[in-house]
Amino acid sequence: MKTKSLHPRPTAEGAVLLEVILALVLFAAAATIIGNSLTSAIESVERQRLSIHATNLAGSVLAEIQLGIRSATAGGPEAFEKPFDHWTWQLVPVATETEAGEASDLTRLEVVVRHEDPTLVHRLTQVLKVGQSRPPTPSANLPL
Repeated sequence: MKTKSLHPRPTAEGAVLLEVILALVLFAAAATIIGNSLTSAIESVERQRLSIHATNLAGSVLAEIQLGIRSATAGGPEAFEKPFDHWTWQLVPVATETEAGEASDLTRLEVVVRHEDPTLVHRLTQVLKVGQSRPPTPSANLPL
């Protein structure tokens, strides 16, 4: 008389174990790919945020030069005031010439804005008439 075994055949157990291991490997691979994608997206958003911030700071420096608040002379890297401690700016003026090769009254101003960590360098250039801007003076017509 044959007795039935209470355990399935060993080959069936091996197949189930192999399926479980394969499922775990596929899950781990999918989780790794999704995690790397999210990390890459977050880093990209941070780079974009810093780039926009650098553009705004460089635009502010150029606006201050146009208003006469800042000088248009070349200078070494200078730090921005708090809360922008990790940012520096540098002004690089370049004289321009007319088509005839004569000196022009226009100057090409390049503002170089740098961030320390993560490292970022942003350049913004504008052609301006330098030397005609005056510091703002209070007007007699403005109400106090």
